[in-house]
Amino acid sequence: MGFIDDYKVEEKVVWAPQQGPQEMLVNCPITLVGYGGARGGGKTDGVLGKFAIVQEQMGEDFNAIFFRKELPQADDLIERAKQIYLPLRAHWQDQKKQFRFPGGGRLRFRPLANDDDAEKFQGQNLSHAAIEEAGNYANPNPIWKLFGALRGKGGGQVILTFNPGGVGHHWLKIMFIKPWPKGFKILQKELPTGRKFDYIYIPSRVHDNQILLAKDPGYIDRLHMVGSPELVRAWLEGDFEIHEGSYFPEFSSKHIVAPFNVPKHWPRYLGYDWGFHSPFAAVWGAVSSGKDDHGNEVPYPKGAIIIYRELWGKGINNVDQAEKIASLSLNEFPVCVADPSIFNNQGGPSINDQLNAVFAKYKHPGFKQADNDRISGWAQIRQRLVGNPPLLYIFASCPYLLETLPSLSIDKKKPEDADTTGPDHACDALRYLCKERLIDAAWEKPADTFNRGRVKLQAYVDMIRAASKRTSI
Repeated sequence: MGFIDDYKVEEKVVWAPQQGPQEMLVNCPITLVGYGGARGGGKTDGVLGKFAIVQEQMGEDFNAIFFRKELPQADDLIERAKQIYLPLRAHWQDQKKQFRFPGGGRLRFRPLANDDDAEKFQGQNLSHAAIEEAGNYANPNPIWKLFGALRGKGGGQVILTFNPGGVGHHWLKIMFIKPWPKGFKILQKELPTGRKFDYIYIPSRVHDNQILLAKDPGYIDRLHMVGSPELVRAWLEGDFEIHEGSYFPEFSSKHIVAPFNVPKHWPRYLGYDWGFHSPFAAVWGAVSSGKDDHGNEVPYPKGAIIIYRELWGKGINNVDQAEKIASLSLNEFPVCVADPSIFNNQGGPSINDQLNAVFAKYKHPGFKQADNDRISGWAQIRQRLVGNPPLLYIFASCPYLLETLPSLSIDKKKPEDADTTGPDHACDALRYLCKERLIDAAWEKPADTFNRGRVKLQAYVDMIRAASKRTSI
């Protein structure tokens, strides 16, 4: 018997994972997680909630950082974190921009704009790192450098959240989406040691966030007002075959053709963008006469450029680049135009001199300086894309150009130009080529029927996957 009645302590659930992607994220032990997809999919909440659970399990060994490219971008993130962590008796230290948890763990919020920022964390023992909006990074190197600071118990974890679009669209798609678009499958990257590195893509859709939809039933309806059905699908479903902010929204599957034998009498052109630490790229184009070698009509109008070959690589010396270019061009004798920077002579042979020394052995034409006016060069490409029929076609066996041309983004500071921070090397080579072979002045641009800033990619991606041949060194 007792004099004190039993009573229940009322517990308040501050956060719990929703079934689906959030639940999988919380339970995922894999070192690298790509948590991407739709707007409103609950990605940020998922990461914050996981950290709330993990810090209780790890105690003082929990040492995490939540990164944004610029710290002011984390303002809303921090406010949401307070809603979750303060009821758990975490202490917010505003000057240090960090939470201290009762068990001794901490979560900091820091900027990660470039490699220099990443260097600041080398030598630290991080248990977890989260990078919000990874699509804002044209180059993922600052993110990869964080693995050097990941030394927590259990090996640690890096989580990237992202949506379709942005300057990082291309590398995120290649790494996380292309290997297994449906996600929820362990992927592997081969390391220089020969060992395999496991990582995973966890896709998130707006319908996975039932809490948001219950609180805001009109959210999806408002997204349907943003524009084209393709863009709505990108935002609702996280479809990476739609690229919001594309510099060439006119590009579509009609510009991609199956490889064929190019008629011998069609004039040939070669555009080349030099690179060593960054990729070099060369594209070969033929100008249609409207007929084949037997006089029969072809489905490509007179004056149309057909890009029939590409070559790209990184870390390849000038001699080897020239050898490969010349060997691929045997007996074609293309008009060759190149990045004007290769003609600079600074106290020694120019890059062009080195290339020409090799070309001479093959009797290959030398390069002349390309017209490097960017705006007019992009305009030439655009005018060819919008032709009806088009005046630019690309073989499906040129995946590097096909992957990077639609992913080329608009420069936010200079909207008439393309963003130079993304992979634009093959696009530059194409620009040089198109500036060398201008569109006939009598040709008239058709009426504009495109929504600038977005492009549907699914059709061309399917064709690329069916034609896996690459020419690279």
